[in-house]
Amino acid sequence: MLLDLHPHSVIAVGVLLPVLASTAVGSRFYSRRKLGVSLKEDDWMVLVSVVLVWGLGVTNISGAALGALGAHSEPAGPDAPHHNTIMRGPRDEIAEQIVLGYSIVEKVAFGVIKISVLLAYRRIFRGPAFNVASLIMIAICAVLAISFLITSALQCHVRNWSLQYLAWSHRKHCIQAEISWSGYAIADVVTDLVLLLFPVPLVWQLQLTVSKKISVLLVFLLGSLSTAIGITRMVVLLYFTYGSSDGYRDLLDTISTALIWSLTEASVAIIASCLPSIRPLIHRSSASEIRVQSSMQSLRHSRSKSAAGVIKQPPLEAFNRIDDQFLTRSSEIV
Repeated sequence: MLLDLHPHSVIAVGVLLPVLASTAVGSRFYSRRKLGVSLKEDDWMVLVSVVLVWGLGVTNISGAALGALGAHSEPAGPDAPHHNTIMRGPRDEIAEQIVLGYSIVEKVAFGVIKISVLLAYRRIFRGPAFNVASLIMIAICAVLAISFLITSALQCHVRNWSLQYLAWSHRKHCIQAEISWSGYAIADVVTDLVLLLFPVPLVWQLQLTVSKKISVLLVFLLGSLSTAIGITRMVVLLYFTYGSSDGYRDLLDTISTALIWSLTEASVAIIASCLPSIRPLIHRSSASEIRVQSSMQSLRHSRSKSAAGVIKQPPLEAFNRIDDQFLTRSSEIV
């Protein structure tokens, strides 16, 4: 269940995932410009989200460099009570400092990503019922992000803003952070599932063939990868919080695993949200390549045949521009 991470792997993931997310967002903006589609709120929101993902990645890298992430807590021994199954050391304190800042940025990042997805849906689909439903979901995502953000920022009350709040003697004033983590992980998965299923009835009402509907749905349903990662993170946190009452629980490895899954989920969610915008550009590039190959083939044939011969161009398969304008024209969702 835990990843048994090492500092080098934490650093590698902390660099690789933000780079992939940034590449997806850059491709999205390039596709918008190339297709002549104007930038709107969802584009700017996803740009903000990738900056926040870089913040998460840098935090992972810093934690690994300090020896707190990708490490293991030291067991306290067989005679220690359950709540003291680890020896508290400097690395554990650093890890909890990292968790505090990470959890704040994470709530903002996840909230922005979800809202950007909903805004993208509102760009594509139309209809009074859908407009109301999407606004309600935006409000829910915003409220969840803000409420858990406040919980994370004030988990030790006003002592969060004191330099001494990290001392173990002050922990008695803090809420159980594990419960907050688990609660947010559950809320995150639930909202992910709702967002994942949101476009299914909308796409199914479009005036397209069944094969084309399935093609469009597959693009949207790539977000299921992010949901699967969120479920994995939820299971890790729930097991650590409510798992077996016996045995040693590795705090540092649990924190490292949870933070890596969190970064992975956010990065994959950004990539998946950008794919519908990038897909038309890929199709257009593929069609252009086919057209060039067809022209070259025709040229070769023309050289081998007489001038009076008839050269028949191979038909080009029309590609579906699954972009905002196409979907909007296809149907008005009521």
